[in-house]
Amino acid sequence: MARDRAYREWRLEQVLPAEMDAFAARDIMLDCFYHVHGAHFEATKEMLGVTSNEKRVRQSAKGALRIAFRHVGGNYDEPTKKQLEQVSEYLSEKSRAWGTPDNVIARHQREMQRVFSRVKTD
Repeated sequence: MARDRAYREWRLEQVLPAEMDAFAARDIMLDCFYHVHGAHFEATKEMLGVTSNEKRVRQSAKGALRIAFRHVGGNYDEPTKKQLEQVSEYLSEKSRAWGTPDNVIARHQREMQRVFSRVKTD
């Protein structure tokens, strides 16, 4: 059952190079995840009485991304193109469960596929 949860839109606003490494792609994925779900992390922190400034909310998003990498058997600190694709799919499933509309998830997935298509193969 999807929970009623705040989310935001995200658009890739940078020009992608012809090739990029997996670290740059991972950072773009983190930016997407932070922008889409940061409002939820912020609200949760406030509910718990924890400081919810941008730095702390971004740390929560990064922690969630680290967990996603572990879930797919990957390593946040040494990402591969395959792991990025697996994490993206995992986060799509989580976002769907959290109530993010399918059309928003599909749009973000297309943007991430554009990014991953530029990652040098492992």
